[in-house]
Amino acid sequence: MTRAAMITFVAAAALAAAGCGGSSTKTSATSQPRLTDLQSISQLRAAFQKASGQPRLIVLLSPT
Repeated sequence: MTRAAMITFVAAAALAAAGCGGSSTKTSATSQPRLTDLQSISQLRAAFQKASGQPRLIVLLSPT
């Protein structure tokens, strides 16, 4: 690997590591988010609106 490529790689790794910092708030094991198996859109809407001040992730899985 050339010197310029090595410097670029190290700089990219450092930037990636800097972006992976945790939040300053600590949560206990009891307050960890849980996955929920929803049965209707209204359950999704209620859960989404309830967590309006937090980052949210919606994962949709389909068997096809």
